[in-house]
Amino acid sequence: MGNGMYTGYRSNSNGNGKKITVSGEGSVFAAPNRATATVGVRTENQNLQTAQAENAEKSNGMLAALQNLGIAKDDIKTADFRIDPIYTYEDGKQFFQGYRVTHLYSITIRNLTQAGLIIDTAVENGANEIMNIQFSVAEPQELYNRALSMAVVDSYNKAQTIARTLGIQTAISPLTITEETQKGSPGPFLVASLDTSSGSGTPIEPGQLEIKATVTGTYIS
Repeated sequence: MGNGMYTGYRSNSNGNGKKITVSGEGSVFAAPNRATATVGVRTENQNLQTAQAENAEKSNGMLAALQNLGIAKDDIKTADFRIDPIYTYEDGKQFFQGYRVTHLYSITIRNLTQAGLIIDTAVENGANEIMNIQFSVAEPQELYNRALSMAVVDSYNKAQTIARTLGIQTAISPLTITEETQKGSPGPFLVASLDTSSGSGTPIEPGQLEIKATVTGTYIS
């Protein structure tokens, strides 16, 4: 269960009942089974066409190497593509140096045992932008629903505890239950730490995901 907190207690205005409002939390832990890595290629040159051509060549080489590992083409999507002018500043003056071309890709990794190998392969084949790697579960809604159920029970148990402490003898029943968890985010992510100091490849430890749900419940006696 979670650690919901008491948030309110008051009698009805007609004096015939009492309301208890509490928050409840539920948490479910699960091992991730999918990851998304953001990798890409950054090139710089005084000539824009040259910077673009170099970027395309390195990007294509990196993508081919990843597909050789078994990454499906549909699991590789452009996350960002941008062209930025490069300037230096000296004595308050701006000097144009060339262009920077950056192409970032979002890579879906379905076999987590390959995560470190995929990162290393990308770097070995031209990637010089490694933004992050995020872990998730493929079907988060079922886990979130379990956490939500736990949150409801948590709020009810706390309301019962408050009622008994206040000496309320009548049974309590739910008046309203409000889901407080932000919509659209039932499957949280963890960002992995990439330690490239190891000579045996990049170690990536996904750990456990904690999926939380929070409700506010009002109960009446």
